[in-house]
Amino acid sequence: MEKKGKLELELEGRGNAAKRAWHTAQPFVNGCVAASAALLAVQPADVFKMRYQLGSKMSLVPLAKKILRDEGFRGMYKGLDAGLARQMTYGMTRLGVFRTLSNSAKKRRRDKAEANGRKGEKEDLQLPFWEKGLCALAAGAVGAVVGNPADLAVVRLTADNALPAHLRKNYKGVLDCVVRTVKGEGVLGLWRGSFMTVTRCMAVNLGQLASADQARDMLENLGAKKGGVVSVFGGSVVGGFVGATFSMPFDYVKSQVQSMQPNQFGKLPYKSAFDCARKTLSKHGPMRFYAGFGPYFFRQAPHTIITLCLLAELTSMQDRLEGFGKDKKASSSSSSCKNEETKLERRKRNAKETMALNPNQSEPRAARTQN
Repeated sequence: MEKKGKLELELEGRGNAAKRAWHTAQPFVNGCVAASAALLAVQPADVFKMRYQLGSKMSLVPLAKKILRDEGFRGMYKGLDAGLARQMTYGMTRLGVFRTLSNSAKKRRRDKAEANGRKGEKEDLQLPFWEKGLCALAAGAVGAVVGNPADLAVVRLTADNALPAHLRKNYKGVLDCVVRTVKGEGVLGLWRGSFMTVTRCMAVNLGQLASADQARDMLENLGAKKGGVVSVFGGSVVGGFVGATFSMPFDYVKSQVQSMQPNQFGKLPYKSAFDCARKTLSKHGPMRFYAGFGPYFFRQAPHTIITLCLLAELTSMQDRLEGFGKDKKASSSSSSCKNEETKLERRKRNAKETMALNPNQSEPRAARTQN
């Protein structure tokens, strides 16, 4: 019995350790799945956006026809492998870090509120916007550093067919792009334009995740069900619009820097991201930073909406499954206790019946001896 008890305690300890590990990894796993699934729906819009940023003057329908005619249907998904690699690095990291930081901040607020005798009030469970913003900025910076090599590959693969024939690299895929970049520019070449990537990702996260969470809290405060369709979808729409509008100029400069090629004299068109922004502003005016905003918005907003809605649904589904497991365990424990009680009652009843049938057995031993 003692060995059995020790084994049960050991198994319970392992189960708790696995549960803690899963709760730590859950935001990152869910973020990776949600971001990758959303990309499959919006990749063609990313291709259109890149062509406009590289100077295409065609409207959307003629450009789509040209891509289909010259490159086939696969041209609409040019750079998809790099895009998935990006979502599995940058997307996973930024979503996972943001949710981890915000959950940690909420726990601190909840613990502080309980220590002060306040429990369960909305203002104690919801973060202020400035705190959400700090979590979003930190998550964007970390995600950008992790995902910059894949992001560079996305830009180069998507832009390659739009370049003149003599400048094309004709990459075979994301791995080929990364290997050739390392050979030609060194390992640090994978982080070309990383300053703008970090800046852009911080802007995206601030405009997207922080505003989506804020809008969701506001809707719930107005009466929407917590975690319901209205609050989740409404917050995602707000996050998609604000994120796209806020981050477009940073995305334009990032794309220009990462896709630039040296001229016949070996000189690059821009010295830095700041030089790119300055030259673009002086030559084309501020609206140039919003070149391709239509495709960018119809890529960014749906991607945000699908990602955040799917992320919320995955988390909710996993929480329900975990709750079902707890209920089942509790039910099993309760059933076991009831079975023990039933056995004990049955023994007592059998003992009473035996005594009724054999009254002499109930007499004291001393009395039977005297007889």
